Amino acid sequence: MQKRLISILCIILVFQLCVFARKSHKTHRSHKTTHKVHYAPQPTVTLDDVKPLENVWGIDVSHHQNDINWEILGKQKPNFMFIKASEGVTCQDTKYLKNYSEAKKCRILVGSYHFFSYKSGGKDQANNFLSIAQHNDSDLLPVLDAEFSRKMPKKEKVINELTNFINTIYEKLGHYPIVYCDYRFYKLYLQEHLSDKCKLWIVNYKEKPSCDWAFWQTTDRLKIEGIRGYVDLNKFNGPLANLNGMLYHKMIN
Repeated sequence: MQKRLISILCIILVFQLCVFARKSHKTHRSHKTTHKVHYAPQPTVTLDDVKPLENVWGIDVSHHQNDINWEILGKQKPNFMFIKASEGVTCQDTKYLKNYSEAKKCRILVGSYHFFSYKSGGKDQANNFLSIAQHNDSDLLPVLDAEFSRKMPKKEKVINELTNFINTIYEKLGHYPIVYCDYRFYKLYLQEHLSDKCKLWIVNYKEKPSCDWAFWQTTDRLKIEGIRGYVDLNKFNGPLANLNGMLYHKMIN
């Protein structure tokens, strides 16, 4: 009888230890969950932060900005604007022609850009861009938007296709395009191969770029009248008069 009682007490003790262990495990998991790292979003920027009298600034837009109130936006007096024209080999931005026309009416210095895809060749993408992009005298030089994708091709292929795009633009327009990219992309793909040909438009939301840049995208959280939501803010590296060195001029045969 005594042995049986001792066995029962042992079973009860083991059961209680198991219950306690489960509770402790749940508490530990809950504790870990409540301490996840959350990255604070970038602060919203307004034109009061830009200080227009001290900075040559502009924005870039695409169909993602939906319908822009150009009358109101024109009053904000951006010094320049880049507008998305195309992407890949077949895509053309549905708002491009309207955005380009309205920006010109507002007397904003305007340029056009192409978003590069690694699913097709650089020459074909350049031809898609040239089929829609407007290039009139005293527009800004065309822009190649080159960014990292989830699955990047081999380095040699990336460099080759970017070169094909750039050379095709030069052959047709007589100007090398500006290249938009972040600093890591520049170091990996462009520095040794294209830096002597193309001006750089560097995106860096943390600090001023450490390379020789012409344009710097400082944030994607600019709030400006005439555009719903946020838009990218860009600064030019130099006084307004120096923008003349970034302009397109038609070739004279």
